[in-house]
Amino acid sequence: AMMVAGLVRMGERDAARDFVDWFGGHVFPSGKVPCCVDGRGADPVVENDSHGQLLFLIAETVRYTGDRGLAARMWPHVVSAVSYPDQLRQKRRTVEYQTPEKRVFYGLLPESISHEGYSAKPMHSYWDDFFGLRGLKDAVTLATLLGKEAEAKDFARIRDEFAADLHASIRLVMERHA
Repeated sequence: AMMVAGLVRMGERDAARDFVDWFGGHVFPSGKVPCCVDGRGADPVVENDSHGQLLFLIAETVRYTGDRGLAARMWPHVVSAVSYPDQLRQKRRTVEYQTPEKRVFYGLLPESISHEGYSAKPMHSYWDDFFGLRGLKDAVTLATLLGKEAEAKDFARIRDEFAADLHASIRLVMERHA
């Protein structure tokens, strides 16, 4: 996502567009966005920042190129990059996560290895959540651009719920650790 942001800012819009089209072809049928793609194909490792990064890179490329066709081609990936992590997040919005010991994780994305230092033991990472929130904001922008008002409204609801849960978690961590 950051490479695409750099490309479009440097005027390399065709390269960014080509990358978005190519990478979109590697999203898993389930909607899971791979953390990377190499000679072996799409990496299935759990990194929960990928969905938000995909949404950002699509929106960023569209912002700089004005290419509504790209937004339309990527629309199925936009929908799945909102839906898949929201399903994961909902597993953290249960009674179990309202207990004092787990409340800090309520509504957040689950443990992952998005930071390479976590590969031995996946853990929660605000990095994932920050990219998730950024991506949800961009999903609303893309839906609105494409005139998909119902989806824009639904994505905004998910974004706002997630933002509230994320901010509550941050406040709770600050309280607990003074």
